[in-house]
Amino acid sequence: MHNYPIELRDDLNYTLVKTIYEFGIVNVPVLAAQLADRHGDLSFADAERLVLGFAQLYSAPIVFDRSGGDWRLKEPVGWDNDGLLLDIVHNEFGRAA
Repeated sequence: MHNYPIELRDDLNYTLVKTIYEFGIVNVPVLAAQLADRHGDLSFADAERLVLGFAQLYSAPIVFDRSGGDWRLKEPVGWDNDGLLLDIVHNEFGRAA
């Protein structure tokens, strides 16, 4: 990260912290695309690597879903996670033993 401008580092850090706080999970390709759009000299591959690295630094759960927002159409599990874990709960823990 030392070869990148401080503005990029600050933007990446702010974006990840906000995403983790709001959604509890980091969608790597979507955040990488947003970051690459905001910083024109940054390639998508570099942005994806940076997002993944910072997500690992924060020990945040990650997902690789290029559709980006389809999960918002799902029923929420609780008020604070917008249904991100609903499929896991229903598919893994909701079936009969």
